Order: sequence, then C-alpha cells, then structure tokens
Amino acid sequence: MAKFILLIISLSISLFSHSQQPTVDTEPDKIRFCFSRWWPYNFSEQGVVKGLQIDILRSAMKDSGVSLEFSELPFKRCKDSVRLGKYDFILDIDTSDDLDIVKYSISSWQLSFAVEHDAGVNSLSDIKSLKEFRVVMAEEYIYPDIVYDKLSKLNAITARVSYYESSDEDAKALFGILKNAQVEALLVDRYWAKQVVRKYNLPVLIFDEPLHVEPQFIGYVAKYAKHKASLLEQNLNLLSTEKIESIRKMYR
Repeated sequence: MAKFILLIISLSISLFSHSQQPTVDTEPDKIRFCFSRWWPYNFSEQGVVKGLQIDILRSAMKDSGVSLEFSELPFKRCKDSVRLGKYDFILDIDTSDDLDIVKYSISSWQLSFAVEHDAGVNSLSDIKSLKEFRVVMAEEYIYPDIVYDKLSKLNAITARVSYYESSDEDAKALFGILKNAQVEALLVDRYWAKQVVRKYNLPVLIFDEPLHVEPQFIGYVAKYAKHKASLLEQNLNLLSTEKIESIRKMYR
C-alpha cells in the first residue's frame, strides 16, 4: 500500500510539473509578438494591427521567410506570457523590466506631465512654485529609478492607477482624473497623450519638456527565443535610414 501511495504522489508531482512547463513554439518560421496598445508605435484599429514599430518590423522581416504574428494584450499579461514562452517577444520594454533585449530601439518613452489647460502650470520650472504637486502614474509599468529621483526633487506626491486602454475612448476617460481625482498632473507618454488630446479637443496641456526619455526595446527570454532574437536584430540593422524615415513620416 505504501508503494502504491508513493507511486500516486510521484505521478501527481510529475503531472503538475508538466502542467507548469511553458508553452514554447518550436516553429522556426514564425515569430510571435505581443504588445500593449501605444500610439503611434503599435495599436489595433478595426481589428487590424498597425503602427510605426509594426511596420518597421514587417519591413525588416519581409524577405526572411519568417511570418510575423502580433497580439494585443495588457502589458503585465504580455510580459508574463513572454516569460512563460507563450510568445517570443514583447514590444516596448527597457532594462527595468528584467528581460533579455534585442539591441535595436525603435520606440522611445517620453515621459511628460499632463495638466489642466487653465491650471497656470506650463513647464517643469512652474511646478517648483507649487505647494503641493500630486501626480498619477501607471500601475502597469516599472519606472526607472531616475524617474523617481526626478519626482522626488519636485516634491511630488505619487499615486498609481491603471492606464490600460483598449480604445481611444478609454484613453480619453483617463484624462478625466485631472478634474475628478483632485490631482495636479498625470505622468504620460508625450506623443501618445498629445494625440489623444488633439483628437478629442480636451482641455489638457502636455508639457513639451519631458521629465525623462527612456529608449524602449524588444524583450525576450534567451532560452526560448535566442535564435529568433539574433535573426530579428540582424534584419533590423539591415534596414536603410531612408526606409525607416519613410515609415516614420506616415505616423507624424
């Protein structure tokens, strides 16, 4: 009986361990990306994935014999899925995210403040005169230490909320925090925020001077996607400056 019980336990452990193994795509002719919606770099519109970064990746791998597959996911879920091997790559991470990176940067996180248009605050220097400066940040992202250092020097009081948006309407609603939550600013990506404010004619000012600029990279886990990462990096580096600039112009 004891041997029978031990056999059952052994089988149970084996099955549990097997169920915890990551799902690894061994198809060498397919690269699977996941991304979180971020205009103008990557987003879905009427079911079609597009964006500056998407177009550059497609252009780089056009004649490689490898097909590209893109899936839009919330940032945390995307990153966890890459760590488990369910996707090969995540778009738009930096060294704070603790993943291997493709050494080629397409996007740049330009963190800037969004304030109410009539708040009387127009620049970083204006903030220093405020008695209180309450800032909302995204709970989904890991910010570099230098961002917290800069916020500390501004005597900022920070709070975290979800910035996840599956549509422009969700993005528009986010800026309602400036009126409804009694805060002075949102810390946002400058290009993305300006696009939303312009599209919906919101009474919001985005500082032209960023608090911090952080290059973003494509992240992966070496034991799952090392070969694909080398191929991707090689093909990206072969793209001409003229080709990249022509793609950028489409999203300006």
